[in-house]
Amino acid sequence: MSVRAASHAGAWYSANPLKLNKQLDEYLKAAPQSVAGARLLIGPHAGYTYAGSTLAETYQAWDTSKVKRVFILGPSHHVYFKNVALLSGVDEYETPFGNLPVDREVVDSLKNNKIFKEMSLEVDEDEHSFEMHAPYIYKLTQNIPQGIPSIVPIMISHSDENFNKKISSILSEYLKDEANTFVISSDFCHWGSRFGYTAYTGKGTLDDLKDLSYTTKVPSGGLSIHKSIEFLDILATRIASTGSSKDWKDYIKVTGNTICGQRPIAILLETIEKVKEEGTYDDDWGKFEWIGYSQSSQATSARDSSVSYASAFAVTA
Repeated sequence: MSVRAASHAGAWYSANPLKLNKQLDEYLKAAPQSVAGARLLIGPHAGYTYAGSTLAETYQAWDTSKVKRVFILGPSHHVYFKNVALLSGVDEYETPFGNLPVDREVVDSLKNNKIFKEMSLEVDEDEHSFEMHAPYIYKLTQNIPQGIPSIVPIMISHSDENFNKKISSILSEYLKDEANTFVISSDFCHWGSRFGYTAYTGKGTLDDLKDLSYTTKVPSGGLSIHKSIEFLDILATRIASTGSSKDWKDYIKVTGNTICGQRPIAILLETIEKVKEEGTYDDDWGKFEWIGYSQSSQATSARDSSVSYASAFAVTA
């Protein structure tokens, strides 16, 4: 049996199950309670010191009453590929609490489609976007009657409209099943010169969106940099909540916001649209509600670095 090691444990979060459990308990106690029918989730994947509480908001909202399988769509941080999705080749994902089974039957079925390929163990263990969600998934489901769910990690890099259409059509069949939870692993704006993104709006509108250089100062009376970043991120969440994959892609094109999971979000929005086209659902079905928002630090100049985190859920009942 092949196991993906918890390669970031001990660095990005505690490898000690007792310490980790206590930490997650504290985060979860401060988060809102679960929401009936919430099985579409968006949450960050940074170290728990930075984003653990925001991720707890995501998972505390989760309705685990019917879950048997969790699809996790995350971005690729270390390897580039286009118009394919990479699937895990292992049998289990290790967490400090215990191992999560990978749904080999679903993975093998997906690989019958040419747009799905298998990632190497090295690529799998280098990537953190799935691993940071794994302890929460294990903890929130270890005592449910149906047992710990299997997971289906799906790594996304670059894609075109044709690929998005194909993958959303395939995933829509799984989204119809209430036993399946869909998770998007994504941080939001990565701001600062080290990220190559210093967009700024002094008035809190897109009309005056521009780049800050090292010498540019925030204009008198203008928004602070961290408030400008917040404006861009909150606008993104509002657009995602419309459910329009086109509006989401247009927003990314206009702002260039460095949301690392922008493509997984686009794919899920398109998958939701596909399901709604084929059935009778009310307007709120699959509509994201945003719970929390935070930043790793409050940037004051282009030399600073800031990463944003947001938590959300959608009800499909």
